[in-house]
Amino acid sequence: MLDNIGFHTDRDFHTELATLHTEIRALTGQFEIGLFPSWEAQQNASSRLASLQHQAGVIAREAAAADANQTRLAEAVRLVGDLDLGFIAYVVFGADALPMQPRYEVRLIERHGRGYTVPGTTRRDLTEDQIDEVTRELYAEVLKPGGHARLWGLDGRDYRALVTKY
Repeated sequence: MLDNIGFHTDRDFHTELATLHTEIRALTGQFEIGLFPSWEAQQNASSRLASLQHQAGVIAREAAAADANQTRLAEAVRLVGDLDLGFIAYVVFGADALPMQPRYEVRLIERHGRGYTVPGTTRRDLTEDQIDEVTRELYAEVLKPGGHARLWGLDGRDYRALVTKY
């Protein structure tokens, strides 16, 4: 993603993923040769390996989503006909300047307090006709027994859906 001044603001998922895979290979190598001073060190390394593998899976999914967005944007810039003008139009006017279907992100945020995003309530890459259905699902998720609202003593009025076009 580029901000309106042209600065790159996204995380570099592929570099993060490469770094995680390097750490995973190093830990796997330790297991292959049994390079542990104690049983406790081996258990700690095993736990660290499982954590790194989980984190690599999460970042791989995020990288795939970011790549899909980048491909979608690049295709829209190519449709303009002139790459330079298409890129400038995107930086200055945003995605509305390009001939592409808008995508939306929906998240629930708390109305009171700091207004932070409720964990686990962000959905991306939605079309306009999916927004209402996803919003209802997110409200149902936080209001279910054991959900965020019950945990913090809140109700449905304490949340609002934030819809962002990208």
